[in-house]
Amino acid sequence: MSNRESDLEPLSDRFKSDTPIWNRFSYSQQRTVKTLGLYALLGLILLTILFPLYWMFITSVRPRADVLTRQPTVLPGEVTLANYERLFFFSDFLMYLQNTVIVMIGVVFITTTLATLGGYGLTRFDIPYQDTFAKGILFGYMFPAILLAIPMYILWSQLGIINSYIGLMLAETALALPFSLWIMWKFFQTVPPSLEESARVAGASRFRTMIDVALPIAKPGIVAVGIYSFAVSWNEYTLPKILMPGADNYVITTGIQAFTEQNTVMWNQIMAATFLASLPAFLFVYAFQKYLLSGFDPSDIG
Repeated sequence: MSNRESDLEPLSDRFKSDTPIWNRFSYSQQRTVKTLGLYALLGLILLTILFPLYWMFITSVRPRADVLTRQPTVLPGEVTLANYERLFFFSDFLMYLQNTVIVMIGVVFITTTLATLGGYGLTRFDIPYQDTFAKGILFGYMFPAILLAIPMYILWSQLGIINSYIGLMLAETALALPFSLWIMWKFFQTVPPSLEESARVAGASRFRTMIDVALPIAKPGIVAVGIYSFAVSWNEYTLPKILMPGADNYVITTGIQAFTEQNTVMWNQIMAATFLASLPAFLFVYAFQKYLLSGFDPSDIG
């Protein structure tokens, strides 16, 4: 029976008591129910993700008395920007932000460069046991930052790079590089070697071939590595806390603790700082989403 005939089926036959409830609906009705259910599920997931960000924002614009009430409301009764004023003009938040941005730029640059060169080399050069080596890279991804912090602190102390940008950059790169290198190794496997061979026949060097042929095609993978290394650096707490203990070298994740005192927790300023620290992650992903999505459609790569 066609879908149109199913829609015209007599209601008396469709709603017999022995017919399963789902089968009593026509095909178009079933499709509508499935679509509405999918949108409802996506809406629930989106609400779950965005609600913490919303709660941070409304808490940051509440007066202190409203934050400490026993019956918080979804909408603030009074809105004030005094918390952001104190954050920018009466705290070291801008210094924390500056330190975070400097370290993040270094981590993204070093990680992306090493992962791209390493991934390309693993797929284009004849390296003994290269598959075993590439898969073993993920073994380094298993170690959490807390396990590496103390050995790094001892080594970094001997090298004299404690409380320095370069020391924290190298430490966070060590966290981000294993998975980033594995991503680029897998991605370069999808780049046809025949394209590079054609360029080599035309007289291009190996380096020029990589720059002009392989890297433009691998742009989505490079962006993915950049976003991942950005997230690692921006959100890391353990390594900055141990390797950058000086108050003048705090990043955002460690600097937020400055808004707690012995008997007082300044929730308004903590939420304001956390909200502002969360925005760059959303904006960074939004700005580069087209490069990530182009990885699913070869016609968009270029």
